[in-house]
Amino acid sequence: MAKSIDDIYKEITKLSKDLSQLDTKLKDLTDIKKSIKILERKVQDVADKIQEFEIIMDAAELIEEQMENEEERYNTEWNPYDEDYESEDYEDYGFGNEEDES
Repeated sequence: MAKSIDDIYKEITKLSKDLSQLDTKLKDLTDIKKSIKILERKVQDVADKIQEFEIIMDAAELIEEQMENEEERYNTEWNPYDEDYESEDYEDYGFGNEEDES
């Protein structure tokens, strides 16, 4: 019986060491899980900021399109080619036509 008690004691000692190693590994896993959760939160924050930026950029594009449409509709810059140009007949003013004076 003494030999079986020694075997049991050795087995208990081995199991105790295995448990302490598992406990250490579990603590490491807990730390890893915490780190992963922190990273997930940070990645989600970045994704939220990107989504906000996309919304702002879409709004800016719409505003820019609207401004271009308004500018095309209300072009207030004077352009000489916009007006109908008719050459004047200088003969009507009496210049160069001396026969009419007599």
